[in-house]
Amino acid sequence: MKRFDDICTIFVDLDDTIWDFTANSKVALKAVYERYQLDNQCSYDVFIKEYLLINEQLWSLYHHGKIEKDFLKRERFRASFERCGIICESPERFDYDYLETIVTLKKVVAGAPKLLQHLKKRGSVNVLSNGFANLQFRKLQSAGLDRYIDLMVLSDDIGVTKPDKRLFDYALEKAKANAETTLMIGDNYDADILGAYNAGWKTIFFNRRGESIGNNVADLVVQSLEEIIPYL
Repeated sequence: MKRFDDICTIFVDLDDTIWDFTANSKVALKAVYERYQLDNQCSYDVFIKEYLLINEQLWSLYHHGKIEKDFLKRERFRASFERCGIICESPERFDYDYLETIVTLKKVVAGAPKLLQHLKKRGSVNVLSNGFANLQFRKLQSAGLDRYIDLMVLSDDIGVTKPDKRLFDYALEKAKANAETTLMIGDNYDADILGAYNAGWKTIFFNRRGESIGNNVADLVVQSLEEIIPYL
């Protein structure tokens, strides 16, 4: 079994790697949708299907620097409401209320505390995320994961998102680390794995959705976080 004994520095992605963004997002969205009584105009089930498609497309554009954060936040709900025939006076306020709700939610990805506790015993554990600066640490706190994290590096810090190599280089500088002995663990193959690989890091792809990846460059692929423990 290939181990990562030479690794000195570990970075993990946050959303859908250790904090269950998918599950928490659904809870927060439904709560705010009902609070705004939008189900009187369109069923939540119809809305969520449209929203998830639009949001995924916008985040992909954001990852690659093709749109700005403010456009993503404004457009994801405006476009979803328009597609569903929903009249909402302030999509921006809806977005704000949604984000303020989601940061209070506590669901973590299965195995995350156990993995982080294990990693913490061997050295520093850090977060590298494209998430928004005013939200990410609050998510960690709500879920009780902040106790495991030494450093959080965010795309908002320098205005560059994963998979851009500049963000990975910046993370190394902040952690006072070397690329050859740094490991990235993440669930997004494009942003986390290709980004880290191109920056010279080792990588573990947490393939929680069972994606089919051609020409896979990850050093290790797992489908649960606890699978990682024997390798580190």
